[in-house]
Amino acid sequence: MRVLFLTVFILPWLVQAQNKQKHLADFTIDGNFSIPGIISSKMYQKAFDGIYEMNFSVNKNLGGNFFVGLGYQNVLFQNDDSLKYSYFNASIPYNTRLMGHSVFARFTYSRFFSDIGYLSYALNTGYMMAHYYNVNADTSLANRPYGQTEFNTPYVQPEVSLNFIVDKTLSFGVILSYTTLFTKFDPKAPRFNHFEWISKSGNDYVMSWLNFGFSFNVLLNGKNKHRH
Repeated sequence: MRVLFLTVFILPWLVQAQNKQKHLADFTIDGNFSIPGIISSKMYQKAFDGIYEMNFSVNKNLGGNFFVGLGYQNVLFQNDDSLKYSYFNASIPYNTRLMGHSVFARFTYSRFFSDIGYLSYALNTGYMMAHYYNVNADTSLANRPYGQTEFNTPYVQPEVSLNFIVDKTLSFGVILSYTTLFTKFDPKAPRFNHFEWISKSGNDYVMSWLNFGFSFNVLLNGKNKHRH
Protein backbone atom coordinates (compact mmCIF):
# COMPACT_ATOMS: atom_id res chain seq x y z
CA MET A 1 0.00 0.00 0.00
CA ARG A 2 2.85 2.39 0.78
CA VAL A 3 4.42 1.63 -2.60
CA LEU A 4 1.09 2.43 -4.28
CA PHE A 5 0.87 5.76 -2.46
CA LEU A 6 4.44 6.69 -3.41
CA THR A 7 3.90 5.70 -7.03
CA VAL A 8 0.68 7.69 -7.39
CA PHE A 9 2.07 10.78 -5.66
CA ILE A 10 5.65 10.98 -6.91
CA LEU A 11 5.82 9.50 -10.43
CA PRO A 12 3.62 12.12 -12.13
CA TRP A 13 5.68 14.91 -10.54
CA LEU A 14 8.81 13.47 -12.14
CA VAL A 15 7.14 13.31 -15.55
CA GLN A 16 5.23 16.58 -15.50
CA ALA A 17 8.34 18.79 -15.45
CA GLN A 18 8.62 18.17 -19.19
CA ASN A 19 4.97 19.08 -19.85
CA LYS A 20 3.48 22.55 -19.89
CA GLN A 21 0.51 22.81 -17.58
CA LYS A 22 -2.94 23.19 -19.09
CA HIS A 23 -6.09 24.87 -17.91
CA LEU A 24 -8.36 22.01 -16.86
CA ALA A 25 -11.78 23.70 -16.72
CA ASP A 26 -13.63 26.65 -15.28
CA PHE A 27 -16.09 24.38 -13.48
CA THR A 28 -16.13 20.64 -12.79
CA ILE A 29 -18.67 18.13 -11.57
CA ASP A 30 -16.73 15.38 -9.83
CA GLY A 31 -18.13 12.00 -8.85
CA ASN A 32 -16.60 8.98 -7.11
CA PHE A 33 -17.71 5.43 -6.44
CA SER A 34 -15.56 3.24 -4.22
CA ILE A 35 -15.51 0.28 -1.85
CA PRO A 36 -14.51 1.14 1.74
CA GLY A 37 -12.21 -1.11 3.74
CA ILE A 38 -12.31 -0.42 7.47
CA ILE A 39 -8.92 0.45 8.99
CA SER A 40 -9.86 1.38 12.57
CA SER A 41 -10.84 0.69 15.20
CA LYS A 42 -10.33 -3.09 15.48
CA MET A 43 -13.71 -3.32 17.19
CA TYR A 44 -15.37 -1.50 14.31
CA GLN A 45 -13.38 -3.57 11.79
CA LYS A 46 -14.73 -6.84 13.24
CA ALA A 47 -18.29 -5.56 13.48
CA PHE A 48 -18.87 -4.15 9.97
CA ASP A 49 -17.83 -4.53 6.33
CA GLY A 50 -17.87 -1.75 3.74
CA ILE A 51 -20.47 -1.94 0.96
CA TYR A 52 -19.98 1.30 -0.97
CA GLU A 53 -19.12 4.96 -0.73
CA MET A 54 -20.13 7.51 -3.37
CA ASN A 55 -20.04 11.26 -3.61
CA PHE A 56 -20.37 14.10 -6.08
CA SER A 57 -19.40 17.75 -5.95
CA VAL A 58 -19.60 20.95 -7.98
CA ASN A 59 -16.31 22.86 -8.14
CA LYS A 60 -15.07 26.27 -9.27
CA ASN A 61 -11.58 26.92 -10.62
CA LEU A 62 -9.95 29.75 -8.66
CA GLY A 63 -6.87 29.77 -10.90
CA GLY A 64 -3.89 27.53 -11.47
CA ASN A 65 -6.11 24.42 -11.53
CA PHE A 66 -7.00 24.96 -7.88
CA PHE A 67 -10.69 24.24 -7.24
CA VAL A 68 -13.09 24.84 -4.37
CA GLY A 69 -16.45 23.12 -4.27
CA LEU A 70 -19.39 21.72 -2.32
CA GLY A 71 -20.59 18.14 -2.35
CA TYR A 72 -22.73 15.33 -0.97
CA GLN A 73 -21.55 11.90 0.16
CA ASN A 74 -23.31 8.62 1.01
CA VAL A 75 -21.65 5.58 2.61
CA LEU A 76 -23.02 2.18 3.64
CA PHE A 77 -21.69 -0.58 5.90
CA GLN A 78 -23.20 -4.01 6.60
CA ASN A 79 -22.61 -6.11 9.72
CA ASP A 80 -19.94 -8.78 9.35
CA ASP A 81 -21.19 -12.19 8.19
CA SER A 82 -20.02 -13.80 11.45
CA LEU A 83 -22.77 -12.05 13.44
CA LYS A 84 -25.73 -14.36 13.98
CA TYR A 85 -28.37 -14.91 16.65
CA SER A 86 -30.27 -18.03 17.73
CA TYR A 87 -33.98 -18.31 17.10
CA PHE A 88 -35.36 -21.61 18.41
CA ASN A 89 -33.04 -24.13 16.74
CA ALA A 90 -31.97 -21.88 13.90
CA SER A 91 -29.02 -19.53 13.48
CA ILE A 92 -30.23 -16.30 11.87
CA PRO A 93 -27.82 -13.81 10.27
CA TYR A 94 -27.92 -10.20 11.41
CA ASN A 95 -28.98 -7.54 8.93
CA THR A 96 -27.73 -4.41 10.70
CA ARG A 97 -26.51 -1.55 8.55
CA LEU A 98 -24.78 1.74 9.15
CA MET A 99 -25.50 4.49 6.63
CA GLY A 100 -24.04 7.97 6.58
CA HIS A 101 -25.13 11.08 4.70
CA SER A 102 -22.68 13.97 4.48
CA VAL A 103 -22.25 17.45 3.12
CA PHE A 104 -18.68 18.56 2.54
CA ALA A 105 -16.39 21.26 1.24
CA ARG A 106 -13.87 20.13 -1.36
CA PHE A 107 -10.44 21.59 -2.10
CA THR A 108 -8.68 20.20 -5.17
CA TYR A 109 -5.43 20.81 -7.00
CA SER A 110 -4.97 19.17 -10.43
CA ARG A 111 -1.77 18.87 -12.42
CA PHE A 112 -1.16 17.45 -15.90
CA PHE A 113 1.60 14.94 -16.56
CA SER A 114 0.67 14.38 -20.25
CA ASP A 115 -1.65 15.84 -22.86
CA ILE A 116 -4.60 13.85 -21.54
CA GLY A 117 -3.51 12.63 -18.12
CA TYR A 118 -3.61 14.57 -14.88
CA LEU A 119 -3.34 13.92 -11.18
CA SER A 120 -5.73 15.47 -8.67
CA TYR A 121 -5.09 15.94 -4.96
CA ALA A 122 -8.19 16.70 -2.93
CA LEU A 123 -9.31 17.23 0.64
CA ASN A 124 -12.96 16.73 1.52
CA THR A 125 -14.03 17.95 4.94
CA GLY A 126 -17.58 17.97 6.18
CA TYR A 127 -20.24 16.74 8.56
CA MET A 128 -21.74 13.24 8.56
CA MET A 129 -25.18 12.24 9.84
CA ALA A 130 -25.11 8.48 10.47
CA HIS A 131 -27.82 6.00 11.43
CA TYR A 132 -27.88 2.29 12.38
CA TYR A 133 -30.72 0.40 10.68
CA ASN A 134 -32.29 -2.99 11.50
CA VAL A 135 -30.80 -3.05 14.97
CA ASN A 136 -31.53 -6.39 16.63
CA ALA A 137 -33.38 -5.91 19.94
CA ASP A 138 -30.81 -7.69 22.11
CA THR A 139 -31.49 -6.95 25.79
CA SER A 140 -28.41 -8.54 27.38
CA LEU A 141 -26.60 -6.64 30.11
CA ALA A 142 -23.54 -6.28 27.87
CA ASN A 143 -25.50 -3.92 25.61
CA ARG A 144 -26.82 -1.72 28.45
CA PRO A 145 -27.16 1.16 28.70
CA TYR A 146 -28.24 1.15 25.07
CA GLY A 147 -26.28 3.38 22.71
CA GLN A 148 -27.83 5.91 20.36
CA THR A 149 -28.71 4.52 16.94
CA GLU A 150 -27.94 7.92 15.39
CA PHE A 151 -24.83 10.06 15.63
CA ASN A 152 -23.38 13.11 13.91
CA THR A 153 -19.70 13.84 13.46
CA PRO A 154 -17.25 15.94 11.44
CA TYR A 155 -14.80 14.12 9.20
CA VAL A 156 -11.87 14.63 6.83
CA GLN A 157 -11.03 12.73 3.66
CA PRO A 158 -7.77 13.26 1.76
CA GLU A 159 -7.91 11.86 -1.74
CA VAL A 160 -5.71 11.33 -4.78
CA SER A 161 -6.95 10.37 -8.25
CA LEU A 162 -5.30 9.49 -11.54
CA ASN A 163 -7.42 10.81 -14.43
CA PHE A 164 -7.47 10.65 -18.22
CA ILE A 165 -9.47 12.91 -20.53
CA VAL A 166 -11.57 10.87 -22.98
CA ASP A 167 -13.45 13.85 -24.42
CA LYS A 168 -12.99 17.61 -24.13
CA THR A 169 -15.71 17.69 -21.47
CA LEU A 170 -15.20 14.34 -19.72
CA SER A 171 -12.51 12.41 -17.90
CA PHE A 172 -12.38 9.13 -15.97
CA GLY A 173 -9.97 7.91 -13.36
CA VAL A 174 -9.16 5.79 -10.33
CA ILE A 175 -9.16 7.15 -6.79
CA LEU A 176 -7.61 6.34 -3.44
CA SER A 177 -8.90 8.12 -0.34
CA TYR A 178 -8.86 7.81 3.44
CA THR A 179 -11.88 8.78 5.56
CA THR A 180 -11.53 9.63 9.25
CA LEU A 181 -14.55 10.30 11.46
CA PHE A 182 -13.91 12.30 14.63
CA THR A 183 -15.79 9.82 16.81
CA LYS A 184 -15.22 6.37 18.29
CA PHE A 185 -17.24 3.28 17.50
CA ASP A 186 -19.84 2.40 20.16
CA PRO A 187 -20.66 -1.35 19.97
CA LYS A 188 -23.73 -0.83 22.17
CA ALA A 189 -25.38 1.35 19.53
CA PRO A 190 -25.94 -1.54 17.06
CA ARG A 191 -26.12 -3.89 20.10
CA PHE A 192 -23.05 -5.88 19.23
CA ASN A 193 -21.33 -5.67 22.62
CA HIS A 194 -22.40 -9.19 23.67
CA PHE A 195 -20.17 -10.68 20.95
CA GLU A 196 -16.92 -11.25 22.84
CA TRP A 197 -14.66 -11.11 19.77
CA ILE A 198 -15.98 -7.57 19.27
CA SER A 199 -16.18 -6.31 22.85
CA LYS A 200 -12.68 -7.57 23.68
CA SER A 201 -11.09 -5.95 20.61
CA GLY A 202 -9.23 -2.65 20.72
CA ASN A 203 -11.18 0.57 20.35
CA ASP A 204 -8.48 3.16 21.01
CA TYR A 205 -8.70 4.97 17.68
CA VAL A 206 -11.54 6.74 15.88
CA MET A 207 -13.52 5.20 13.01
CA SER A 208 -11.69 5.28 9.67
CA TRP A 209 -11.60 3.48 6.34
CA LEU A 210 -9.68 3.36 3.07
CA ASN A 211 -11.50 3.74 -0.25
CA PHE A 212 -10.45 2.49 -3.67
CA GLY A 213 -12.63 3.02 -6.71
CA PHE A 214 -13.43 4.97 -9.84
CA SER A 215 -14.11 8.61 -10.60
CA PHE A 216 -15.55 10.77 -13.35
CA ASN A 217 -15.16 14.49 -14.00
CA VAL A 218 -17.39 16.64 -16.15
CA LEU A 219 -15.28 19.56 -17.43
CA LEU A 220 -17.33 22.68 -18.10
CA ASN A 221 -16.00 25.59 -20.19
CA GLY A 222 -12.57 23.98 -20.18
CA LYS A 223 -10.59 24.44 -23.39
CA ASN A 224 -7.45 22.67 -22.18
CA LYS A 225 -5.29 25.56 -23.30
CA HIS A 226 -1.67 25.87 -22.32
CA ARG A 227 -1.19 28.21 -19.44
CA HIS A 228 0.64 31.41 -20.37
